[in-house]
Amino acid sequence: MKIISLSIAALITPCAVASSFDFHFLPASTAHQTLSILYPLAGTFIGDYDVTTNPTGTRTIPGYFGGSGNQAIPYTSILRIGDAIDSNPLGTFKLDIGANGMCTITNFTTDLVNETPGTVTIDMLFTYSSFHTVAPNAIFPSVGEITIPIATGSVKAATAVQSGPAVGALVETAPNTYTISIPIPVNVLVSGSAGGQPFGGDPVPAILAFAGTLTINGATATFISSAASTDPVGPLPPLPALVNQPLPVPTVLPAGSTANLLLSGTFSEGTGTSVLNISVNATGIPSYVLGDMNADGHVTGQDLAYLLSAWGTANPTADINQDGIVAGWDLTALLSNWGA
Repeated sequence: MKIISLSIAALITPCAVASSFDFHFLPASTAHQTLSILYPLAGTFIGDYDVTTNPTGTRTIPGYFGGSGNQAIPYTSILRIGDAIDSNPLGTFKLDIGANGMCTITNFTTDLVNETPGTVTIDMLFTYSSFHTVAPNAIFPSVGEITIPIATGSVKAATAVQSGPAVGALVETAPNTYTISIPIPVNVLVSGSAGGQPFGGDPVPAILAFAGTLTINGATATFISSAASTDPVGPLPPLPALVNQPLPVPTVLPAGSTANLLLSGTFSEGTGTSVLNISVNATGIPSYVLGDMNADGHVTGQDLAYLLSAWGTANPTADINQDGIVAGWDLTALLSNWGA
C-alpha cells in the first residue's frame, strides 16, 4: 500500500461543530508524478540478412574486422519505461465534522491529468561485445552502455478514487482550530498509449494520509495541502520473450547510417519507483442533506422534532418538497436520510 502524507491548512467560516462541507479543487492545485519501471533483458541480436528473403539486409559479425556470415551477438540490457505528469488536477470530496473528536471523508476523487496528458518514454540500455556490420559497413565498439530509443507516448488518464471508509480524529488546539488526521483508501488507475499500443491495468490500492489543521469560521471553506511520496513498484511479472524483434540502430563508426537488427531475449521481473508531489488548493460549501433542518450536516432527533412541530403548516424549512404544507412526504424524506 502506498502512503501519501498530505498537510492540510483549512479555513472554514462559525458553524456548529457537527457540520459537513463539499470541497472542490481550485485551478491553483498542482500535481507532478513520475513512474520509472526497469525490466532486465538478456539474449542475442543478429542482422536482418536472409539469403533468400533479404539478401541486401544487415549482417552482424563479432570483432572490429574480418569474419563472414551473419552471426548472433550476445547482449545484456535494461528496458526502461517512464512516465511524467505535470498538471492542475481536479478533485472533490465531502468532509464531515462530527462530535466526540471524529471526522470522516467520503466521495474523494481526483483527476491527476485534467486534460493535460503526461509523457511516456521507452528506451533500452545495451551492453555488448564489439562487433561490426555489413550493409551498412560500420563498427560498434564496446563502450559500456548505449541508449536506444524505442517509443514515446502519453498518459491520457490518471485517477485516484476512494475505495473504503475514511475515519479520523480531531484534536482542538485553539478555539475553533483543530489538528486533523485521517487516512483515505483509494484505487489509483493510470492509462495511456506508447508506440501505438494502449497500456493500463487494474486499479492499484493506495492510502492518502491527511494530516493538518482545521479552523471553523463559518459557512464557506478553503484548504491548502501538499504531499511528497516516493514508493517502490513491483516486483512485476516478466514481459513476454522477444523473438526476432526488428530493432533499427544508428551506426557508431561512421555515424549517419542505420543497422537493421533482429532482437531476441528473455525478460526478468520488473521493478520500479513511483514519485508523487501534489499541492491542493480547494474551497468548500456546506453540504445539504434532505431533512437536515438545523443545517448541522446530519439528520437526527432534533430535525425530526422540528418537522413534527411544524406538521400541517407551510413552514418553508420543514416543507422539504416545497409543496406548501409539511406532511407525509417530508417525513419520508427526513427518515430516508436518518443518520446521514
